[in-house]
Amino acid sequence: MKTSLRRALALRFAATMAVGLTTASAALYWGTARVMRLQLDNALESAAFLFSAGLVNGATAPPTEPLLATDPDAYEHRVNRYVVLRSADGRVREVLPHFAADLPLDTTALRRARDGERVWVDGRWHGRGIRAVYFQLSRVGVGSDEVIQVAASLHPLHALRRDLGVALLAVVLLGTAATLVGTWHFTSSAVRPVDEITAQATRIEAGTLDQRIVAHVDTEEYEGLVAVLNRMLERLERGFAAQRRLTADVGHELRTPLTVLRGQMEVALRAERSPRDYELVLRGALDEIDRLTTLSEDLLLITRADARLLTLERVETDVAALVAGALDGLRRRTEEKDLTVERSLPKGGRPASIDPALVARLVDHLLDNAVRYTPIGGRIGVRVEPGAAADGVRLVVENSGPEIAAHDLAHVFEPFYRVDPARTRENGGGAGPGLGLAMVAAIARLHNGAAHAASGPAGTRFEIDLPTPTSP
Repeated sequence: MKTSLRRALALRFAATMAVGLTTASAALYWGTARVMRLQLDNALESAAFLFSAGLVNGATAPPTEPLLATDPDAYEHRVNRYVVLRSADGRVREVLPHFAADLPLDTTALRRARDGERVWVDGRWHGRGIRAVYFQLSRVGVGSDEVIQVAASLHPLHALRRDLGVALLAVVLLGTAATLVGTWHFTSSAVRPVDEITAQATRIEAGTLDQRIVAHVDTEEYEGLVAVLNRMLERLERGFAAQRRLTADVGHELRTPLTVLRGQMEVALRAERSPRDYELVLRGALDEIDRLTTLSEDLLLITRADARLLTLERVETDVAALVAGALDGLRRRTEEKDLTVERSLPKGGRPASIDPALVARLVDHLLDNAVRYTPIGGRIGVRVEPGAAADGVRLVVENSGPEIAAHDLAHVFEPFYRVDPARTRENGGGAGPGLGLAMVAAIARLHNGAAHAASGPAGTRFEIDLPTPTSP
């Protein structure tokens, strides 16, 4: 299932804001409710002391009824103080306002108040909650065991708390909605460059790989992404160019032997020939078929090796002995060209874990290349030594042939690449199909190794590293 980064970020930010606002609102609601309760208790206690003060100062008449005493509902919302002076046995002595005479009495609180305690009690009156305080009149300087009861309705407090809750809920909802809208706008602006980069990348196809992505290339946050995409396009361009060149080279290499075959057949069919002539034509055809077979096998090996479709049959092999055998097979060619072969092939060395058949082909191509391009009377050096990796092996082949230019040296391991631009077939030591060094590099990579080349006025050197795989 596809997910939208814009939607995911907006929802996450909005959810985070909702949680934060809900937590803050809950804390504010709880703290406000507690403060309001404390203020109510302080107000009740103050009203009790004010009523008591009138008695202490010698007032003989009860306090005057408040103006709102005729409207109980208005009195509840604007005054909300109900005072009852009770005798020791709980009878009503004074009441303010008059309709508070039926204020419920808590006998336990009355008894404790007579004993000198200040007692807070929650109860119900006319279907609504009330809170009351009881304390003995003697606590304010009057020698009496009478008890003052001061109460207040909790309905206004509950209404205020409800309004506060609604306001806080509105803050949470509006804050979350505003965060969602703002985050959506912000994320839209943030991902818009990605859409623009994607649009440019989409327009680049196989025929326009030379184009590059230029959108937001100077933006710090997207500079790395654009650089990676452009490097990928460069690799794709090189890969397509190499593929086109390979296709053209394969066509060129196939066309030549096929043309020779066709010419030989046409000449043979123009007139009656002797059996000897037909035999020569057939032998020439077989030679060309052998060249085609070798070319196709080499191409297949290189392609399968680069695609990791070949499975190595690793065997503990004495690479020095393998190289020595390959040199012995080239003895006639080296003697014909009067080449000096310097070898450093230690005997009894530690065997390397390689595929002997593939490495043998690698060695043959590498030595054949050295013999082919070394001038008459030149020198060839062959060494087998420990590789860069532990338990690995390195094969070094040097020749005193002509120097390879730096711009050619970077391509010598590419299929069909020749330093000689004239792509003639091998004739008296000339250039071959150009697959030998490409196969060498492919076999080395298949062994997780690498092939390197260096060239200078003194000649050319090839190094092949074949590491031994580590145990799992």
